[in-house]
Amino acid sequence: MSQLTQPPGFSYPNERVVRPPLTRAHRNRAWLAGAVSNTVLTAGLTIVTLAGVLFLIVVIMSLVQGIARQSDGYQVRPLDSVLEAVGLSPQHAWVAWLVLIVGMLLGAAVGWAGIWIGKAMIASVGVARPWAVTWSATGILVGIGLIASTVMSPLIAPLITIVFGAVLGSGSVSGEDASGIALTFAASILATIFSLLVYAAAGSLVWWWMAHALRRAE
Repeated sequence: MSQLTQPPGFSYPNERVVRPPLTRAHRNRAWLAGAVSNTVLTAGLTIVTLAGVLFLIVVIMSLVQGIARQSDGYQVRPLDSVLEAVGLSPQHAWVAWLVLIVGMLLGAAVGWAGIWIGKAMIASVGVARPWAVTWSATGILVGIGLIASTVMSPLIAPLITIVFGAVLGSGSVSGEDASGIALTFAASILATIFSLLVYAAAGSLVWWWMAHALRRAE
């Protein structure tokens, strides 16, 4: 009887996949695309957020006013008061709704434009997997932005509330109050400029990282 023989073992070829580094043109374009894309995307998301928050506030005011109309003879009119403050009559409330809806759509369009511009910029110089780089970088940056806003909001919002709360509580604007408001606006402008620089720098780094990670092998 012949002895059973063990089949020869299968061995995978010992081949090392080599992925060359990004070229100078690809690296520079990834940096630029990240800065532009993340800045424009952040602007779009900010517009959507502000319009959405205002839309929610108007909805709440409308509900409160509807309940008050039924309970106490229409004495509480928060929505009408806001409309009158911006120069609209209660009969033209639909204008406010339309402006907020258009604002959200406009913000979404700006955000999408930021994503598409970044993809077009890296694709024009031949960066590998441009859509994969775009979506992965965008997802990381949006996540970082949400974490940063969650951490910073509890610190910044009380400062603004204290300044404007003191003005509203006094019922008038004194010299000190005006100086406080001016300082608040100046700080807001400086914070906006600083935020734009941070968004641009973060976008550049993350887009370069994703372009490097997703580059093709030889």
